[in-house]
Amino acid sequence: MVPYSLRYGERYLSFHLPDEAQVVEIGPNNVTPLEDVRGALQRALRGLDGIVRPGRRVAIIADDVTRPTPTADILPHLLDYLNSAGVSDDDVLLLAALGTHRPMTQEELERKYGEALERVEVVQPDYRDPEKQVRVGSMPDGSPIEVNNVLTKVDISIGVGMVTPHHVSGFSGGSKIVLPGVSGERTVGDMHLLSARLRRSFLGMKVNPVRDLMDLVAERAGLRGLVEVVVDGRGRPTWVGAGGVKEVFSEAVDEAKRVYEVEAPSNLDLVIASSYPADIEFWQAHKSLYPAEMILRDGGVLILATPCPEGVAVTHPEVLELAGLSPEEIDAKVRRGEVEDPVGAANSMVWSKVRSRIRVVIVSDGISEEEARSLGFSWYGDLQEAIDSELKSLGDKPKVAIMRNAPELLPKV
Repeated sequence: MVPYSLRYGERYLSFHLPDEAQVVEIGPNNVTPLEDVRGALQRALRGLDGIVRPGRRVAIIADDVTRPTPTADILPHLLDYLNSAGVSDDDVLLLAALGTHRPMTQEELERKYGEALERVEVVQPDYRDPEKQVRVGSMPDGSPIEVNNVLTKVDISIGVGMVTPHHVSGFSGGSKIVLPGVSGERTVGDMHLLSARLRRSFLGMKVNPVRDLMDLVAERAGLRGLVEVVVDGRGRPTWVGAGGVKEVFSEAVDEAKRVYEVEAPSNLDLVIASSYPADIEFWQAHKSLYPAEMILRDGGVLILATPCPEGVAVTHPEVLELAGLSPEEIDAKVRRGEVEDPVGAANSMVWSKVRSRIRVVIVSDGISEEEARSLGFSWYGDLQEAIDSELKSLGDKPKVAIMRNAPELLPKV
């Protein structure tokens, strides 16, 4: 037996595989992190020179605690830069790009935004509150583009975030900081349903219809600049850039591929994956499904080790009723107006599509067996037990991958 271990929240789970298994280990590439992050950031901020003007009111839209962006380190330098460009702290709002996530606690705000909390007003938007939304345009199909009304109180917005491969939009970052970051429920729902109806995953596709929609909404909402970072598998910045939205996003995608696009075999029997660093709930951990599915054969098995201390989805409880259905049944319910949460329905459709091709097994302390089965997945309370049980049906020499940082990976099959 050969011993291995996988990150599981703040600890590691040990397990072993039989000698005869054909095993490959997959994780982020070893990329040298920046030696002087502060200096690189200060140089990069000059890219905003043509965007920021004295006296302008500015919204900084920053990602939340579900992302490892070192936002607390970035914001003081960004605020100092804005001051030097003639924008006072009193004319800056910090808008948390919660998307459909729960509000951050005070401790999380302090950890995520640091000393910026003492300098500028912070707003945590509620995407479900229609009184807090404003229409800024129309989708290509004529439906309204609705974003948080804070954006009508400023002249321009600057996004702060990070870029990794992402199953909905190809890559995270860029205009995604607005949609879904600070958009209203109908707009967010339309975007997720578009993605779910088109295909299971746009992972690693830089140009795609969902990104086009995000770009449209962000432009209408006044996003004019970005400060983006790319981090390695340990959360250390490898690149930082600032400037115009499309230019910075494009450069960040190239760097994200350098870190996260990895050589990988295909047609595997079994993938054993860790959801780190997207561990807080299954709503984050499900990002592990898509890179794993890319390298599994039809009928292959994914065993996902994910702690999920906040359960399945704090703000999307309806997924427990929907995800066990077929994609067609879920979509029919949406079209008949029988679903209260279109975003949850969209993800449920995608999980159902994945489940139709591979078997998904959850190993989790935070998700119960009943909840896992409601999602259409199998469940074990122990990783080794899950491996031993699933290997019984996979032949004498199973092809196995151990996938670290699974939510961030882009397999190059």
